[in-house]
Amino acid sequence: MAPPLVPPAKPGDHEYWTDPILCAETRARLEHFRSLGWLPPNFKPNTLEGLAVVERYWRKYCIQSNEDYVEYLLLEDQAIYMNFFDWMYKTSRKKLLQSYDEYWRRLCQYFGLFARRRMNDNVHEQMRRFIEHVLPAERKVPRRTKIKNTLDVAVFSVLYRHHWVYSKHFRHGSMIIQFATIQLWSAITGTRPGVLLPQNVSLADKTLSKRKRDQTFQSDLPKYVSVDNLPASVCYRDIELFYLRDPDSKRDVLCAIIEFRNLKGRPEGADGTKFFMHGDYQLASCPINQIISLAFRDDAFLNATLTPELIWRLRVPKRSPSLPLRWKPEKLDTPLLRRLDHTPYGYELHESLPMTYDASRQALQELGRDAGFEDNVGHYNYRRWTANEVNRNFTSQERQRVLGQSGDAVFEKHYQSQFINRDLQHVVLLRPSQEGLLRLAGSMLRKRDPRAPSDLTDAQKVTICQHPKVIELRRERRELMEQMRSLAGTMGKAKESFPQLYRSHEEVKKELSRLRKTLANDTRETAREEYFHNAPVLEVDRQIKQLLGQSDVDHSDADGSEDEDWELPIPEYVFPERARLVENFYGPDAEDFHEDKLLARRIQVTKDMVALSQLCEPNRRGNRGNWDVDNNHEPEKLEEPVPPEEKSLECPTDVCIICCGQSRLFLRRHLIGSHLARVHDGIRCTWPACQSIPKFTRVTEFLAHAASVHAYDIHIKLQHLPDENRITNSDTSSVDSSEDSVESDGRLGTVTPASSVVFEPANIDPRLLEYNKATATETPLRRSKRLRLQ
Repeated sequence: MAPPLVPPAKPGDHEYWTDPILCAETRARLEHFRSLGWLPPNFKPNTLEGLAVVERYWRKYCIQSNEDYVEYLLLEDQAIYMNFFDWMYKTSRKKLLQSYDEYWRRLCQYFGLFARRRMNDNVHEQMRRFIEHVLPAERKVPRRTKIKNTLDVAVFSVLYRHHWVYSKHFRHGSMIIQFATIQLWSAITGTRPGVLLPQNVSLADKTLSKRKRDQTFQSDLPKYVSVDNLPASVCYRDIELFYLRDPDSKRDVLCAIIEFRNLKGRPEGADGTKFFMHGDYQLASCPINQIISLAFRDDAFLNATLTPELIWRLRVPKRSPSLPLRWKPEKLDTPLLRRLDHTPYGYELHESLPMTYDASRQALQELGRDAGFEDNVGHYNYRRWTANEVNRNFTSQERQRVLGQSGDAVFEKHYQSQFINRDLQHVVLLRPSQEGLLRLAGSMLRKRDPRAPSDLTDAQKVTICQHPKVIELRRERRELMEQMRSLAGTMGKAKESFPQLYRSHEEVKKELSRLRKTLANDTRETAREEYFHNAPVLEVDRQIKQLLGQSDVDHSDADGSEDEDWELPIPEYVFPERARLVENFYGPDAEDFHEDKLLARRIQVTKDMVALSQLCEPNRRGNRGNWDVDNNHEPEKLEEPVPPEEKSLECPTDVCIICCGQSRLFLRRHLIGSHLARVHDGIRCTWPACQSIPKFTRVTEFLAHAASVHAYDIHIKLQHLPDENRITNSDTSSVDSSEDSVESDGRLGTVTPASSVVFEPANIDPRLLEYNKATATETPLRRSKRLRLQ
């Protein structure tokens, strides 16, 4: 059948495609697209990170082989690739077979960036056979995959309770709540950790900071082009918060639908997966409580008068099936889970940057060790737990939808539990079922010991200090430091006068820090492995002696429940808000679900979470560790000062006035480096009585306020202040002739308004303006020696 004829254009109609302006624009766009040339693939950040690792190995291999890395790669010679993996085995740390398989896939992608095509199928097949058969046989590469433990509800309850009750990893209240939220969301949805949290830093920064790479290194990897500007985390626009009337109980329940974006295998900006969450009478396991607490922290509700007392009393109107709660438009792109920022007042929550995956990974690993688990705990333990539960209760299609997978092969290979969770003796031999023993045998609780060491002891720290390599690096660092001080007077001046000497000192300092960290990690891991290996042997020996009557311990103690009921004592919390949260979560009244009492506890929990999210505990590590340990002299124990009371305006001079009671041995260095050096747009007094005073524009004004109002003077000289906060010489001359200097005695009970502390030389302590009289040729005594002389 012939196509219908197109009617001719009417003479009066304007044909836009013949417009000369549009024709010129079309030709210009054609030249633009031709100038783009070949478009590289837009790899996601995780893929680029894997490619960067292979790129580093391949470049180093070609340098040692005296070959051009591009031409050598494009030869498509399987012998070259086999030799590359053999070289990688000999020159790098031990890896599993699945790691080499991952490196080969990345090398093929790296090849495609230069060849602009796929690798030859014959070469690809030969390399597959080499990695799967020849390499494991010749180099004894283990075929076993990484240990993939699976959580269960009992293990999750232990970890989650340990986080709220005992964990001291995070000092800031917001991080405590956010980490609990990550655990709940990971358990409920089984989502990948990369969907909740982005990587630590950008690819360029990470490759230069974590790897020893030359600053002149130029990577050939393409840059990732983001389709949208949304953070790679859950924002307020991804959460629908609303009230629903429960058709069964006729109660109004606060619910949420959360959309998880940035799913693996889907392009950026595509539709995500939406999960439903609802309020729970178990307040510790209620995800809605944490969401609204974070929303009140960020002042994200559109209703400005909404409070934690009122939000739990809202009701769904009869004319409507639901009551949605709206967010402020300026808060829609704000992530709920955000990182901390180091400000002049300490650590504060960043306004827009999301919390990093590396921070959550380290916290989860530390939580598992602190809780006494032998095996490491990671985000994928939560995901495998959810995957196995979904597979047990849902269909295969529903499981793929929940996990974001396209088939069953990935689940069967990487997520399905290796433990057969069935009592085959009961099924085959018709013996009585032992489901309780079966669950305990396959649980991570079987390998948990609350008494297992989670940190280094003092003896282990001394052993690390006395390591020969550590002693050598400390001696070299001390010699460089003394040489700089003898030549320039101070290390700050040596940075400009003798840059090569200063760089050598910094390199030795970094090498010493890396060595200490490596030795500490190795010692900690070795101690844990030895404990979990030797503890059962010692326990069996103890019981054998008791059974044979060779022990002094009474037989009644062996059957006692002291060891079984042993539990860590409840710690003393810095803030009462956290103590009340623990009491409401796990106290004796936590199981009282009476409607009125439950509502009162829910309101109190929300208030405490909002208040805790604004608080930050002082540094629990106290003074810096003394690496100059002498066997003959024990370090003196400094008496902890009593924190200043809020009623008095005086601040002791052995604590940090900005940290509000935090004691430090090197107080001046801490105050200058952690607070004063970070002042860019002014600094305010953090004391409650001085909240109404505006920010001080200069550091000297703040120090004058501290000396006059709080009787706080730790003799900070002007030359120790940052350059932008120093005073010119013309100002110092007028100060020397002035008699109205600020006295360091202070006055109790007086509050000086900000207008009276104007930046005038008369308001500054003269000691702030004194210069060091020491000459540049004299070598000043070390601080440790000066403290001994005092």
